[in-house]
Amino acid sequence: MTTAVAPPTAPAPVPARASRHREHATTVTVAIAIGAAVTFGMWLRHGGLSNATGPGGVATAAGQVAALGGTYAILIQLLLMSRIAWLERAIGLDRLVQWHRWTGFTAVSLLTAHVVLTTLGWAHGAIPPVNVFYETGWFIAHEPDILMAWIGFLLLVAIAVTSVRAARRTLRRETWYFVHLYAYLAVALAFAHQLAVGSDFNGDAAARVWWVTLYALVFGAILYWRVLVPIVFNAQHRFRVTKVRREAPGVVSIVLRGRHTERIDAEPGQFFFWRFLTPTGWWQAHPFSLSAAPSGPHLRITIKSLGDHTSRLQRIRPGTRVLAEGPYGTFTNDRRRNPRVLLIAGGIGITPLRALLDAFHPGDDVVLLYRVVRDEDVIFRDELSQFAASHNITIHIITGSEIGDDRTDLLGVEALRRGVPDIRARDCYVCGPPALTDAVVRRLGILGVPRSQVHFERFEL
Repeated sequence: MTTAVAPPTAPAPVPARASRHREHATTVTVAIAIGAAVTFGMWLRHGGLSNATGPGGVATAAGQVAALGGTYAILIQLLLMSRIAWLERAIGLDRLVQWHRWTGFTAVSLLTAHVVLTTLGWAHGAIPPVNVFYETGWFIAHEPDILMAWIGFLLLVAIAVTSVRAARRTLRRETWYFVHLYAYLAVALAFAHQLAVGSDFNGDAAARVWWVTLYALVFGAILYWRVLVPIVFNAQHRFRVTKVRREAPGVVSIVLRGRHTERIDAEPGQFFFWRFLTPTGWWQAHPFSLSAAPSGPHLRITIKSLGDHTSRLQRIRPGTRVLAEGPYGTFTNDRRRNPRVLLIAGGIGITPLRALLDAFHPGDDVVLLYRVVRDEDVIFRDELSQFAASHNITIHIITGSEIGDDRTDLLGVEALRRGVPDIRARDCYVCGPPALTDAVVRRLGILGVPRSQVHFERFEL
């Protein structure tokens, strides 16, 4: 354990932007709800309810509503991951990923309901009535747009299945990513089906304008933020690896140099997607946090060997070209409300917290709890000691990998209560493996730390 406290100085003013971020998130949520209401209103406008009294009955009408809701949910899902800068800064990319995942499951559920209800309605309304399987086979065999719709639907089901956490753990990130690229094909097939038989396109000009506008906005945002902005960013900055330094067993820091880096609006605690242009790495982009505040033309990231890609990066050579996309993340100093701060790191989770130390004022009261398996796994030992000597920072290094129960764990409720008596008055930043992060966030809630003062990010991207 290392403990050091510098002479206190006046605390820095607390950033005041946290509430504005929440307001933006609320605005986005309201906008999505309004869009859903307009979509449903368009269906009512051109007589959608009348379908409930037609040959297919209520099943056909409910199937139409489910189709509209599912299609709208897919477009929102794509928009959430288009990496719009202001949207990401308002909500955080990790939370957008969560929204994206649950919106996707909602979309697949609604489209499943559409398939079932519409087929039931068609079968019941046929003269004479037929069974569901016969009706499904007939439409697939005789209606090309129905076949396209089924292909798109099955692609979406496959994407949903591979997004379940149990499946994610068995798939390589690259495999999962390429499966998800088929979402664009699925949307294209669904759009063709909507053009062919959708009453919103065939019978209502206003609804047609609404849907075309939605598709144009979503795919325009994807093209701009996912393609054009990264191309311009990398043409401007031209990153290369300049130095590789070993920090601990299986951990290296990579220093990158770029042009005009002063124009990059990156804050300590944020991350980029990095693509190292090597024969085996050029097609893979992975998120890595800055492990220090940007310094002149240099950016630094610190990477632990956790798989094939990160293992190869331990041996990356200076001079290697690097493409970057970002910065992303809301794990930043402007989220806090108090001059007193608690940082809790587990393993490689120290990297964004080390960068955050650059953002704090020397008078800020900061406590860092840093958990590692073994003492030799400590990263940035010298840098942390320098911060402890020059700032009002208390550092505790905790060894041991076991995450015990709330009473016995060294980061348990009792340990946190004893070690940080004023924990409720602190903003708490947590970064580490998912199990540690989940346990610590839950324990902070037990200790009465307001949710607005608990900050963490997940990297399940």
